[in-house]
Amino acid sequence: MTSTAIPAPATTDKNRTLRVGVLAGVGTLDPRELGDTITGLVLGQIFETAYRVTPAGTIEPHLFAELLREDRAGSEPVYSAAVREGIVFSDGTPLTAQLAAASLAKAGALRGRATVSVRDGRVQFAMTGPSPRFENVLTQWNCGIVLEKGGTLYGTGPYRFPAAVSMYALRDAREMRLVRNPSYHGKANADELIFAIYPPDADGTPAALIAAAKQGQFDVTLHLAAHDLIRHAISGYQPMMQPGNSTGFIFLNCEKPMFRDASLRRAFRDAVDPVPIAEINYEKNHFAFLARDIIPLVMAKPAGITPTRDRELLRNHPAKPARIQAVMPWTPRPYLPKPLASAQEIVRQLAGYGIDLQLKRPRNSEETFHILANGDYDIGIGGWVADNPDPTEFYESLLSSAQVSRNGQYLSNLARWSDPATDAALAALRVNPSAANRKVVTDLIESQAMMVPLIYGASTAIRARKVRDFHITPSGHVSFADVVF
Repeated sequence: MTSTAIPAPATTDKNRTLRVGVLAGVGTLDPRELGDTITGLVLGQIFETAYRVTPAGTIEPHLFAELLREDRAGSEPVYSAAVREGIVFSDGTPLTAQLAAASLAKAGALRGRATVSVRDGRVQFAMTGPSPRFENVLTQWNCGIVLEKGGTLYGTGPYRFPAAVSMYALRDAREMRLVRNPSYHGKANADELIFAIYPPDADGTPAALIAAAKQGQFDVTLHLAAHDLIRHAISGYQPMMQPGNSTGFIFLNCEKPMFRDASLRRAFRDAVDPVPIAEINYEKNHFAFLARDIIPLVMAKPAGITPTRDRELLRNHPAKPARIQAVMPWTPRPYLPKPLASAQEIVRQLAGYGIDLQLKRPRNSEETFHILANGDYDIGIGGWVADNPDPTEFYESLLSSAQVSRNGQYLSNLARWSDPATDAALAALRVNPSAANRKVVTDLIESQAMMVPLIYGASTAIRARKVRDFHITPSGHVSFADVVF
């Protein structure tokens, strides 16, 4: 089993520790396999990317020394870049173009999209199709650059695990400890990071995290917000809130016989009222979070006004099912802070149409991704967090035929929607992200109703008053090395 980290130097009482409260542990030790934000939050401190998104939302070179150069134009372009000099992995191995290419060649995000190699000392990407904003993809957590050596994974980031660990060892852990990487090329203010795990209650309420906050047990968490401070009389923390990079929705499994009928999909979409779901998840100004497009507001304005829905279409539909099986998130997510209460509201709404909605409640991320990968559901109650700032990537993740899970491999097209017209519209949007090309995509979503937008997510956090320089980028990334406390 893969492990990560190397033996740590002796610690002292003077070590400065930043404690981060989270709701779950990591789902993998390899960033190239990750599929959830908590795993990304932790592994993002260990493994760095070729490019990164700044707090202002711009993209800049990081492990690469420059933006991508176009070596060949056309329908299958070739890009390349040099790696930065002077970067070493935490075991002391220098970063080279060969090592960067070997790592990126195994990144699931690039599978079927680019062939990665080395030419003339540069990392080269031979694309399978147009990708004029490919730097966006290389900012993603799941494109973190990894050195595989002796069964251990090493990164170039500011932190590392203090000793070789395995997923088996972390599965029941109550906290995850990272220590400073002495070979890091930048500055890290904290000597160590402690990710303290406070699992939510069965109904998704973060009661343990709230209790820990009341006792001042951590310095920062991304899982509580301003209303939690007020409701639970939590003192000593300051709230943060900004537009998020996620959208919550219901996705209909279009491979199921019942949902091959577009008229039933539209009737189902029209029957769901997202307003109560917004009220459940956002106590204040909930109308501002009603989703009118699947693209998060931080990435793009809604493409159009949502038409008035006919909520009686489902009641009278001749193919209306008596029973539907739904999978829901295993823990609160950025796009659905209160998953169980939201799911129960959808159960209540569909019961009014004579439909028995049965909930599948996975125990953890592993079980969730197994269900999704195998298509073992009729509908999913969940959402999607943007991998990078490009709206086209968001659409492609959810709608491209290439992103439908096959052979038990989890991919991102949760509606399992495979349609040549949609693929053609996405290809046109990829080449030219114009308003007209985006409208073709949004019109397809409207007419085919493969998913039901519910609410926009928000980036929320609370931080101890001593914490400064804590930022969440528009892509949802956090660099704890920059935090001052």
